[in-house]
Amino acid sequence: MTPDRPGRSCQAATLVASSPSPTGSGATFPPSSAVPEAKTTIVLGLGNPVRYDDAVGLRVAEEVERLLADEPVPGVRVLTSTRAGFELIDLLAGADHAIIVDCLEVPGGVPGTVRQLTLEDVSGASRLVGQHDLTLADAFEFARASGVSMPRTAEIYGIQAADTLRIEEGLSPEVAATVPLLARAIHERLRHNPVSSP
Repeated sequence: MTPDRPGRSCQAATLVASSPSPTGSGATFPPSSAVPEAKTTIVLGLGNPVRYDDAVGLRVAEEVERLLADEPVPGVRVLTSTRAGFELIDLLAGADHAIIVDCLEVPGGVPGTVRQLTLEDVSGASRLVGQHDLTLADAFEFARASGVSMPRTAEIYGIQAADTLRIEEGLSPEVAATVPLLARAIHERLRHNPVSSP
């Protein structure tokens, strides 16, 4: 997994029509969100390791990697990044499918709630990138316009934060409880929808 590098902080985002998935009894996803057949899948956790709940994407990626070590799934790679924008192009280039996990701040949101998003949902949201960088959707569009092979499909999971202003390594209890649930859900879906052979 790539090493953490400070550089991002959680910001508010306005999202479009993305229904939350409560995780109190386990993270569940609709059948339509099954991982599509692909040769390579990248699980990418985003966050800042010293901004409390902003680290949740990193922690989910680490847990997915631990689960994959016990039960490997061919063709799946786990990466983390504390940056976004152009760096996302480097990290995701060449993959067929991407699963991206990040912290989210939605007004009135319940801490620990998971929202499954699309590129269209976050096209105007600065939360999933650095404040002065490309949006996630723009990074995909820029890369494809430049001839860079990007994932044909992408799933994005935003986890509602409780506190991202606190300078501390760790997570709030509500957000920490979501980490193993979402990681297991992602791993199970990867196991039951393995990537195809080249």
